[in-house]
Amino acid sequence: MTEMNYILEIYEPGSEKDLWVSFSSPTPFMNINVGDFINPGIWPNSQAPMRILRAINVEHAIWEIGGKIAHKVKVFTEEIENKNGLRMRNLKE
Repeated sequence: MTEMNYILEIYEPGSEKDLWVSFSSPTPFMNINVGDFINPGIWPNSQAPMRILRAINVEHAIWEIGGKIAHKVKVFTEEIENKNGLRMRNLKE
């Protein structure tokens, strides 16, 4: 069986270059789709416990080196405010 490595990278709001946090796992992460909310409340440099990010673009990269396959998911974000219960709005619709 081929060894797999999964990498999830989340970028600073409004940036394509400034990586905020990266996670690595031998098993896949759940899907993150454009429009999903991301709560970075306990990540380093969060600066505000109520900060909310929205995924605005998701990019996949897959490669093989030395018999190992890697799947990297890059998530680009924007910061949003939780005005008028934004988090709960989709549950009510």
